[in-house]
Amino acid sequence: MSSSPVPSGCPAIGGEALLSLGMVVLGAFVVWQGSLVTAAAGHSGVGPGLFPTLIGSGLSLIGLVLGWQALNGGWHGMPDDETAQQSADWRAFGLISLAVLLHMALIGWAGFIIASALLYALIARGFGSTRPARDIVIAAVLSVLVFFLFTRGLGLNLPAGWLTWGT
Repeated sequence: MSSSPVPSGCPAIGGEALLSLGMVVLGAFVVWQGSLVTAAAGHSGVGPGLFPTLIGSGLSLIGLVLGWQALNGGWHGMPDDETAQQSADWRAFGLISLAVLLHMALIGWAGFIIASALLYALIARGFGSTRPARDIVIAAVLSVLVFFLFTRGLGLNLPAGWLTWGT
C-alpha cells in the first residue's frame, strides 16, 4: 500500500492550499477596506488608501503563489521533518518581546528616536547579532532618518521626547 498523499497526479487540497486561500481572501479584504477610506489625499497626492491597497495586493499575490505551489506538489523550501522539530528560541522571543514592550512604554516619554533606536538594537540582538556597538549606531541613524522623513518630509507628528531639537 502506498503512503503517497497525492493519488495519480491529482493535487491534494490540504492545509497548505487552505492557508494560501486564506491569504488571498485576507489580502482582498484589506484592499476592499482600504478602498472604503474616504479621506482626501495629502499634498503629495497619496491618499490613506494607498498602503492598505499595496499590503493587501502583496498578501493576495503571495497567497496566489503559495496556492499554486500547494496545488503543484506542496510549498517549496519547507524544512525536513527533522529540522522542523527544533525547540523554540526563548531568548530571542524574550528579547524581541522586551524590545516591543519597551518601545511602547518609552515612545511617549523618551521620544521616537530613543525608543526606536532601542527597539532596533534589541531586535538585532534577538536575531543573533553579536555586535552591539554597530547595532546601536545603525539603530540611531535609522531612527533619526525615519523621524525626519516622517516629521519633515510627510508633515506627521512623532513624539520628540528628550530630543526636542527634531521638532
